[in-house]
Amino acid sequence: MSELFLSYAHEDRSRAKNLAHYLEKQGWTVWWDRKIIAGQTFDQVIEHELEIAKCVVVLWSKHSVSSEWCKNEAAFAAERGVLVPAMIDSVKLPLEFRRRQTADLVNWDNDPSHGGYQALIDGIAATITGKIPAQRKTPPLHEISKSRPWLYVAAALLVVALASGVYFSGFWKKAPSPKDGPAATSGYRKDIFNQLVKAQYEAVDVLEKDRARAIRMIDNNLTNIDKALSSFPDDPDFHALKGYAAKDVYQSSKNMLPTEKRKAYLSMARKSFENALRIDPQNASAHNGLGNVLFFEGKFDEAIKQHDTALRLANGNYPAAKHDKQLVERVKNGQIAFDF
Repeated sequence: MSELFLSYAHEDRSRAKNLAHYLEKQGWTVWWDRKIIAGQTFDQVIEHELEIAKCVVVLWSKHSVSSEWCKNEAAFAAERGVLVPAMIDSVKLPLEFRRRQTADLVNWDNDPSHGGYQALIDGIAATITGKIPAQRKTPPLHEISKSRPWLYVAAALLVVALASGVYFSGFWKKAPSPKDGPAATSGYRKDIFNQLVKAQYEAVDVLEKDRARAIRMIDNNLTNIDKALSSFPDDPDFHALKGYAAKDVYQSSKNMLPTEKRKAYLSMARKSFENALRIDPQNASAHNGLGNVLFFEGKFDEAIKQHDTALRLANGNYPAAKHDKQLVERVKNGQIAFDF
């Protein structure tokens, strides 16, 4: 029984083979070579492997985005909760998968330390074991964005590690007051922040099924973030988290909320990211978030500058910022319609 099922377009077979080789080096068994055993039909074998795989990796490329086979396999894996997408070409993903976290392998050159490859490895490990690899080190706010054109993420795997935590709607009342001392305060802050991140991830995940409910969840999380900010007014991460939450409402509410109300959320996002940068000008996540806001405002050159800054501060290891910058450039060049 193979642990991983690799879904790809037949035109990408050589690249799939190469990736399978590296995944097998991680110790996983990979089903990728679509050679059918005599006497079995192709459909039966595919369905069986999809049903038993602990994780399904779909490779989005210029070929697979138009492949019904790949889209059906990805949809089946998503229903099972075992889908881990990766992008090997700079393409516009099929609509139903745009909000999923997607590893960026567009410029991967077989380097195991590549950010996109590491994001893929972490995603697979989390899907199979339910735990984030201990060696994973990423600035916390890099972890909260979902994979949609403006919210690409290296991974939202921090949430997997918190899967046993309490949902934040009741956390504020249940959380004990911190004992005196900076160490206790630091731990209390971390608990609150992690719960807020978890709530935001859950809300964004609901967007795929129920936008109205997701918007209510995000709006509720904004209220809780404001409560946290009353205790930690000078914490740039909380300000940046509020920016991402407000931006999520803006981008998710087209044709649902009045234009002026949507603009108010975008304005809130801008102010939150600016507050974060006022406190910590080196906050990569806040720079990237501000770049997202500028993109929505149609200020493409300014957005690109913010994404570049985020990449520089993260030493290039920020796939979200890289992907967001590429999207801005493609919209600016007319390759993608600006319809947000």
